[in-house]
Amino acid sequence: MSNQTTTDAPVTMTPEQKFFFDLRGWILLPSVLSESEIEEMKAEVYAGARQSYQGALQTLLDHPAIVGVLSEILSEDPFVHEDCYGFRCEGSFTTVRPPGWDVSERGDNGLPHVVRPPQQANAMRYQVAGGKIFAGLTRVVWELEEVKSGQGATSFLSGSHKAHFNYGGPDRYRPNISESPWEANMREMMDDYSCPPGSVVIFTESLVHAANDWTNPSNPRCAVFNCYNSIWAQWHRLNLSHEIIETMPPRRQSLFRGTWAIGGGPGGNRAYSLDNNTT
Repeated sequence: MSNQTTTDAPVTMTPEQKFFFDLRGWILLPSVLSESEIEEMKAEVYAGARQSYQGALQTLLDHPAIVGVLSEILSEDPFVHEDCYGFRCEGSFTTVRPPGWDVSERGDNGLPHVVRPPQQANAMRYQVAGGKIFAGLTRVVWELEEVKSGQGATSFLSGSHKAHFNYGGPDRYRPNISESPWEANMREMMDDYSCPPGSVVIFTESLVHAANDWTNPSNPRCAVFNCYNSIWAQWHRLNLSHEIIETMPPRRQSLFRGTWAIGGGPGGNRAYSLDNNTT
C-alpha cells in the first residue's frame, strides 16, 4: 500500500465551506471514507501505527477530500501544479482513547490552546486578505470510529482564530487560556461535533481548541492527526526518514519538500529530494 497513489480529482472547497471555515475556524466533512477503507486503516492504528506515513494510512496525507480545501486555505494558484502540492505536511500522529480515557494523560491536561495567539503578528496566524484565506498552521483530523458530541471530541472556541484581544491571562504571549479569569466562560462556549466513522475535521491551529475526556462507552476514539502548512512557513521539525518518503509517489513526496518558493531552477520549489526537505 505504500506506493498507492491518489487518482481521484481533488474536491474543490465550496463557498459555503469557506464561509463557515472563516466564521468558525473549522469544518467537518462527514463520511468521507468507505467502510473498507475505515476497517483497513483502523486495523493499522490498533496494530500500533503511530503516524500516517506508511500503509493504507498514507493515503490520508493527500486524500482528494482534503487536497482542494488545503489548496484553498494554504496556497494560491501560481503555486498549485500537477506534479506537486501547494502546501506541506509538517507532522502526523495517531491516537487511541478507550472509554474512560481522561485528559490527565496529556501533558497539557486538556488545556485549551493555540499554536500562537492570533492577536499577535506571526507566520502561523490565520488571516484573510483580498478574499483569500490563509489558515496558517492547519490540522486535519480523521475520525475512524464514531464520535458523539459531548463525549470526547476535540472542542473549539469557534471564532477565536480571529480574536483581537488576548485571553485575559497574565502573559499576552501565552498560547493557552491558563490563569485567565474567563477560563470557565470560554470552556462553556466551546463547540464540538458528532460524526460517523470515516469523517474528517479541518481546523486552523490559530483557533482555541482542546482535548477532552473520552466518555463514549460504545467505542474508543481512533483518530489520525495530520498537520499542514504553506510552502513558505514551518512550525514543526519533522522526524521522518528519507527512506520512508522515497517509497511514496512523487507528488506525495512533495508534501515534505523544503520551506521556500523561488530559486533552485526555473520551476521553483516543486520536488522533494534528500537535499530539499524539512525532515
